[in-house]
Amino acid sequence: MIPEFPIFIPLALEHREALEAYLHQHPPLMSEYTFTNLYAWQPIAGYAIARYGDGFLLCKEGVRGPALLQPLVSTAVEDAVRDGLAYLRTQTATPRIERVDEAFIQQADWTARGLTVCEDRDNFDYVYRVDELVELKGELFHDKKNLLNQFVKRQTYTYRPLTTELIAQGLALGHQWCEERECEKNAGLAQEQCAVHRMLTHFPALRATGGVIEIDGKLVALTLGEALTADTLVIHIEKAIGSYPGLYQAINWEYLRHAGAGFTYVNREQDLGAPGLRKAKLSYNPAFFVRKFVLEGCSIRGQTT
Repeated sequence: MIPEFPIFIPLALEHREALEAYLHQHPPLMSEYTFTNLYAWQPIAGYAIARYGDGFLLCKEGVRGPALLQPLVSTAVEDAVRDGLAYLRTQTATPRIERVDEAFIQQADWTARGLTVCEDRDNFDYVYRVDELVELKGELFHDKKNLLNQFVKRQTYTYRPLTTELIAQGLALGHQWCEERECEKNAGLAQEQCAVHRMLTHFPALRATGGVIEIDGKLVALTLGEALTADTLVIHIEKAIGSYPGLYQAINWEYLRHAGAGFTYVNREQDLGAPGLRKAKLSYNPAFFVRKFVLEGCSIRGQTT
């Protein structure tokens, strides 16, 4: 059972049905707000959940102390922000609500209420047209199409949907990927690997789909995603062995050809401010960004601090 705010408990697998029921009624635009993503990152971010109004509040741990994610409520939005920040003021000197989308920001004049609205560019989601990433037509996608064609021509491979029988091989691939990139020397990659391990380990209990590529009977690439909205697929995982040029293009192409049918867009999440990743994501011609913001402030006008 999920308690009423202000009592938070760690997000657990048993909360999936309740949270997904809300998200089904109020589909999110942001990649963070799927149960799969929240559950995978729970041990790293310390996600905790409480009931509030017709939905939920989610709390996380961070380097600046606890913060809230955007309130998952469809009514009493300003109350949720006010009460959430009041709770945070008992926990930290820097109360903040993170990963807030544009539609939420537009629901009130937050600056008039004593809050600062900050754009969070590093966490913008990149959203692409599925048909463009499948067809790879035109000069803009010339290099990607060449890499894909070379891979298809040189390699005899098999694409398969991800199933529970392939999870052990997927975990081994994740371990190999991390060894190639020395994840133990990079905190961000190490944390990501923990989230990937959790997604794969609990794959049978999550509403996710995936795909793999095998060469000579060995799994060399893996991806995992799920429906975000009726017209948008989100990709949470994409891993490939580095010794096969064009393999990343191939796993993305194959997964979208098979799992992307019926979807107009694919959300490929954020770049986290990494220059190389930003350049790569921009090179795929995003149709648009899902802009995100942070709400900060020690008080809301009319409230005592």
